[in-house]
Amino acid sequence: LIETGELVALVDHPSLRIVDMRTSLLDYLKGHIPNAVYLHSENLLVPRNGIPAQAPDRISLEKLIVDYLSVSNDMWVILYSEKSSPNATLLLWVLDFLGHRRVGILNGGWEKWVSERHPIAQSFPSLLSKKFFGRVKREVLAEKKWVRDQLLAKDVVMVDARPPKEYSGEEGEEIRRGHIPGARNIFWETTLEGDEIRVWKKKEDLEKLFAESGVVKDKEIIVSGLTGRKASHVYFTLKYVLGFPNIRLYRGSWLEWSADKNLPIKTGMDP
Repeated sequence: LIETGELVALVDHPSLRIVDMRTSLLDYLKGHIPNAVYLHSENLLVPRNGIPAQAPDRISLEKLIVDYLSVSNDMWVILYSEKSSPNATLLLWVLDFLGHRRVGILNGGWEKWVSERHPIAQSFPSLLSKKFFGRVKREVLAEKKWVRDQLLAKDVVMVDARPPKEYSGEEGEEIRRGHIPGARNIFWETTLEGDEIRVWKKKEDLEKLFAESGVVKDKEIIVSGLTGRKASHVYFTLKYVLGFPNIRLYRGSWLEWSADKNLPIKTGMDP
């Protein structure tokens, strides 16, 4: 996490790329952090085997990072969204997967920046061509077959970041409703505090939140959601706010899992 007061002094640094991940392009056009380039999170979601909102391949991700965001391996990348939404953390996970560790999330996002009356721009940044080479880290990715093989593993804990009613199967538009058997529900928004300005809770409060669901540092943690976007928020919180050593994101998440009728599902609020 990076605080607004830390970022304000760095907005013009040549080795820093700021990425605005807010949901609305119009909001970006009205005003953004100086030198921020805009990217919509939908650019990180593509159909795969007919299933929507899956992960682009490595080459496509690298092209997006270098050609469109103009990020090089030695640059710091600072991401922000509205109300600390998972838009920014999804790109953070992509950069993590490609081995780029110099990444930060702006705590409190756009609303905190504005409330503190830091500079706002409407002009677009001038991006120079860069070179970026990914070094894929498979240990941060969980794929469907691997997740299926871990259903009974005692040293693995699965976390579902969706809202409780989607987790239970009470709500949802998917082919099948419910959750992966054994997955515990920790809604991503419960890691934040505040209304208009949402920041991450204190470390001790977050540790208690996860520990109450059996999510502890000596286990391997798999996080999932609907498309992996909400799960990326929990991934970031566990790995970079709390320092959990073994975290994987199930990128296909519930859309992929529920579409495979050979895989088990469970309804209700019990794991």
